[in-house]
Amino acid sequence: MIDRFSMRRLCGANGFLRSASISAIAGGLLLPASALAQANADDIAQPGDGEAIVVTGSRIKQVQLQAPIPVTSVGREQIAQSGRENIAKVLNNLPQMGVGLSDANSQGRGTSQGLNLVNLRRLGTNRTLVLVNGRRVVPGQPLTSSVDLNTLPSVLIDRVDISLGGASAVYGADAVSGVVNLILKKNYEGFTARVNGGITSRGDGESWGATLTGGKNFAEGRGNITLNAVYDQVKGVEAVDRKYASNGYNYIRNPNGTTPLFIQVPGIRFNGLNDPGAFFIGNKGYTFSDDGLSYRPYDFGSVGNRSGRSIGGDGGFYEKYDNLSLPTKRYVFTGMLNYEFSRAAKFFVEANYSRTNVLGFWQPPEEDVQYAAAFISVDNPYMLPALRNALLDAGQDGIQVFRNNNDFGRRGSDSDRDVYQFTAGFDGDLGGGWSYNAYASYGRSINNIKLLNGRLQDRFLESIDVVMGPNGPQCASVTARAQGCLPLNIMGLDTGDPAAIAYSSYDDRYRKTAGLIDLGASITGDLFMLPGGPVSLAAGVEYRRDTARTFPSAQLQANNTFYPQEAPISGKVEVREAFGELRVPLLKGIPLVHDLALQGAFRVSDYSTNGMHWSWNAGGTYEPFEGLRLRGMRSLAVRAPNIGELFSPVTSGFSFDQDPCDVSVIGLSPNRAANCAALGIPAGFDAPTNGKTILGRYGGNPDLDPETARTWTYGIVLTPPRIPGLSISVDYFDIDIRNAIGNIPTQTILNNCVDQDIPVAQNPNCAAVTRDPVTNAVTSISAVQLNIGRLMTKGVDFNIRYVLPLETLSARLPGQLDLSLVGTYLHRLRYFSDANNPQSETRRDGVIGNPDWEMLWTATYSVPKFSFTWQARSISSQWIDYFTGITSETYDKPYTGSKVYHDWSIGYDLNDAFNLRVNVNNVFDNKPPMRGINIHQGINNASIYPNLGTSFSGAITYKF
Repeated sequence: MIDRFSMRRLCGANGFLRSASISAIAGGLLLPASALAQANADDIAQPGDGEAIVVTGSRIKQVQLQAPIPVTSVGREQIAQSGRENIAKVLNNLPQMGVGLSDANSQGRGTSQGLNLVNLRRLGTNRTLVLVNGRRVVPGQPLTSSVDLNTLPSVLIDRVDISLGGASAVYGADAVSGVVNLILKKNYEGFTARVNGGITSRGDGESWGATLTGGKNFAEGRGNITLNAVYDQVKGVEAVDRKYASNGYNYIRNPNGTTPLFIQVPGIRFNGLNDPGAFFIGNKGYTFSDDGLSYRPYDFGSVGNRSGRSIGGDGGFYEKYDNLSLPTKRYVFTGMLNYEFSRAAKFFVEANYSRTNVLGFWQPPEEDVQYAAAFISVDNPYMLPALRNALLDAGQDGIQVFRNNNDFGRRGSDSDRDVYQFTAGFDGDLGGGWSYNAYASYGRSINNIKLLNGRLQDRFLESIDVVMGPNGPQCASVTARAQGCLPLNIMGLDTGDPAAIAYSSYDDRYRKTAGLIDLGASITGDLFMLPGGPVSLAAGVEYRRDTARTFPSAQLQANNTFYPQEAPISGKVEVREAFGELRVPLLKGIPLVHDLALQGAFRVSDYSTNGMHWSWNAGGTYEPFEGLRLRGMRSLAVRAPNIGELFSPVTSGFSFDQDPCDVSVIGLSPNRAANCAALGIPAGFDAPTNGKTILGRYGGNPDLDPETARTWTYGIVLTPPRIPGLSISVDYFDIDIRNAIGNIPTQTILNNCVDQDIPVAQNPNCAAVTRDPVTNAVTSISAVQLNIGRLMTKGVDFNIRYVLPLETLSARLPGQLDLSLVGTYLHRLRYFSDANNPQSETRRDGVIGNPDWEMLWTATYSVPKFSFTWQARSISSQWIDYFTGITSETYDKPYTGSKVYHDWSIGYDLNDAFNLRVNVNNVFDNKPPMRGINIHQGINNASIYPNLGTSFSGAITYKF
C-alpha cells in the first residue's frame, strides 16, 4: 500500500515542501501569497470591534466571535491582491472548494461553456448556495440553482463569507454543503478608475479590462447612490500551445506483458478514427492518403489496437482539439441606491446587469462506431478503382469510413449570457431592540447559444451517397438533388468540395431562460435577559418562484445536428417558507464560564413539487476562559430537486468510456471476470467501442424526492491574550446526504455493473447498460436523474493567522508581517449508488480533484504605500482516477504526485490618488499533473491546478 497521504510524505523529500527550506518556513518567510491572504472570519477585524453584526450562517445580530459555525472570509484587500478579475478564480483557490466549472474545464460543454460555478466541500455546484447580501439571485445556468459568478462585479465586493456547514434552516434549499455570501460595499463615495492587463510567459492568454466606480452621498448623508461598470476580456489558449498538453501523454497496455499492466507514454494515438479516413477490408485495417489518391495498410502503432490506444501509428490525436482556457468577454453594470427616510424606514435598491460572451471550439463532426451509416458503396464514382476491385474480391459492397471531418471545421459554441437582477426593499429599527427587513427581488437569465460548424445528418448521408450522372458524380437521391444536394468525397483529408460541405453544414441556435421571484420579510430582536445576556430571536417568511424554459431548434429536437439531442423544457417550482432562529446566552463572566450560549433554527418549506419538509439546526459555543472557545452545530438540511432534475426529457449524448469487460482491463477487479461471463461476454473480449464514443441517455425524473443531509461541525478557536495577533481554529465536519440526487457517470455505471459483489441480474447498474446481442458491444447507457443513494464526506478545516507589527520586535523595524495558513484535510468522500449496500461504495477522497490535503500558505509584508504578498498553494498527491484496481501494480504512475504553486503580488501607492499593483501567478511555472485515463482527461479534468504556466498581470487604480 502506498502511504501517499501521510504528513511524513507531504513534508518529506518527495513532498510538496521539497522546494522550500524548512528553516525559512519555520521563520515565516516562505508563506507565499499573491492571490489572497486568507483568514478565518473570526480573525478579520470587523467594524467596531465587538459590535453585533449579521454573521453569514445566522440571521441574528451577534458578535462575530460568538458564531457557532466556522466561517471563512476573503476581504476586499485580499481580492485586490489576487490580480484576478473574476471572483470565482479567487474563491476556487480555497482548500474547501472542489472542482467547479470555469473557462479552464468547460470546453466541449456547449451551452455550459465558460460558466464560473463554485463547488463547496466537493459535493457539487448544485449543493452550494450563492447569495448576494444574504439574498438569492437568479441562476446563471438555467434549469439549475447555480449562480454564475461572471455576473458579479469583483470591485464592489467588500468581502466574501463562506459558511462551512449545512445552512438550509437559515437560507433554505441548496445550502447543503454551505453558503457563499458576497457582501457588497455600502455608501461608496468618490470616484475610482482602474485599468488592468495580463499575459502568460508564453506571450498568449492576454487579458485586459477597465472598471469605473462612482458614488455620492446626498441629503446630508441620509442617501447614497453608487454606480459601477466593468469590462474585461480574456483570450483563450489551446492545448497545442503548451508542450505538456500536446504531446499525447496517455496510458496503454504494457507492451512487455509485465507489471505494471499499463504505462504512461507520449505520442499516444486513438485507433477509432483518423483525419484522412480509416476503413476495413475484411478484418484488416487500411487508411487513405491525405490526398485520397491511394490507400495503404493501417499502421496500428507499436502496441496494436488493444483498448484503442497505440504509440504512434495512424490513429487520431485528440489533444489538438482541446482548450486550456476559453476566450471570454464580460460586461457588468451595477447600481445601488440607499435612502434613510427615518430610523424605521431605510429604503434600498440594487440593480445588476451582465453580459458574458464565451466562444469555444472542440472536435469536428466525426464518423465512428456510433455513426456506422457513413457508408461508401463500391458504386461511388469517387472510390479508387483498385479499392473497388479489392472490395469486390473480398465480397464487400462498400466500406464504412472512420474519419475526423476536419474539412467541416471544428464544432463550437458562441454563447451570450444576459443576466438581470433587481432588488428593492426596506429595513429599519422598530424600537426596543427590534429591527426588520423586507425585500422583493426579480431576476432573469437569458442564454442565447449559437452552435457552430455542426451538420445536418440526413443531408450528410445524402451527399455521400454518390452515383455517376450524365455530367459527373451526383447525389443518388433525386429529391436531395432537387434540394441542392452536391456530391461529397470523404475519402482523404480535405477532399470534399466546399459547396458540398456547405449543403450539410449547419449553424444552430438554442435559447435557455431562467427566472426568479423572491419575496421575504424578517424581524430580529431581544426577548428577555438571562445571566449570559439577552435571548435573541429572528423569524420570517419567504416566497420563491423559480422558472426555466429551453427553446431548442427543430433540428436539435430531431437529433439531426451532430450535437447532443435537446428537447423543449418548461418548468416551475414554487416554495412558501417560514423560519425562526433563537440564540440563548446561558452564562457569562463566571469562573470556568467566560461565555456559554446555545443557538438553533428551523425552517418549514412547502414545495409545489415535493410537498412540505423541515430543516433545523442546533448548536452552541462555550468559552471556559478568554482565548479558548469551543463551538459545534448539528443540522438537518434539505435540498429539493431543481427544474432540470425534475423536468428535463430524456435525450442523447456521447462519452468516451472504457468497457470494463475488455481483456485489457478485466483483471482490475476481482469480480469483473465472473460478472462479465455472467453477461455472456466471452474470455479475451476485445471491445469494439474502445477509443470510440458510446451513446448515453440523459434526462430528468419527475418522481424525485428531496435529498436530506445530516451535518456535524465542531471545533476549537484559540486567541491567546498573551500573544496578540495570533488566532488558531480547527473544525471537524461530517456531512451525510441521503436520497442524493444525480445521474451516475456512465463510466461508473459500466464499472459498477461488473465490479460489485452483486449478481448482474439483480444489479440496477447492469439494467442501465444495453449491449449488442451479437458483438456484445455497449450500444447505450441510461444515466437519468435518480435518488441515487448516498454521499458522505468528513474532514478537518484549520486556520492559523498571526499579525505581527514589527515595531514590537524593534523600534527600527518598520511595517507589519501578516502570516496565515488555511487548509483542509479530506478524510472521507464517498458515494454509494445504493445507500443500503456497502458494496456500492465508490471512493472519491484522495482521487484527482479531491486531494486529502490542500493548504494555502500566505505571508504579507506591508508598510505605508507598499505591500508584498507571497502565497503557496500546496496540493497532496492523488490517485489518477476512482476506477477499481488502480494501484502501483496496474499503473506505472497511479498517483499525481504532490504539487505546490507560488504566486507573488506587489502593491505600491504612487501618491494619494494612484496605486500600482503587479502580480506573478505560478512563479516557478509548475505544470499540472497528467491524468490520461480516458480521452480528453489528460490535460484539463481538474480545475484545481493552474494550467497555463507562469502569468503576469498588473493594474493601475486612480481614486479621488
